[in-house]
Amino acid sequence: MSASFDRYVSFQHCDWEGRSKRVMQRLQRHVDAAENPFWAYFAQKRTELRDKQGLDDLRILHNYLPTLRELLEDNGDLETLQMLEDLEANLM
Repeated sequence: MSASFDRYVSFQHCDWEGRSKRVMQRLQRHVDAAENPFWAYFAQKRTELRDKQGLDDLRILHNYLPTLRELLEDNGDLETLQMLEDLEANLM
């Protein structure tokens, strides 16, 4: 059987790609500020996971959810934190 499997079929009308992309764009601000070594690590792992394992941004965010939540709280980035928690509650 050569048909591909879409594991996000139940998310068809949820714009999971766009929502994940917006969170990643906001996280890029933290990566660029380089205030914590985690952000450089996160950026590197994102590239590796996407290129080598084919993971999408939603899955990558899920993999680092506890750390991201903690750092966003510490940095007072409540808007990004809310966006991340919305993804978690509705799509993860």
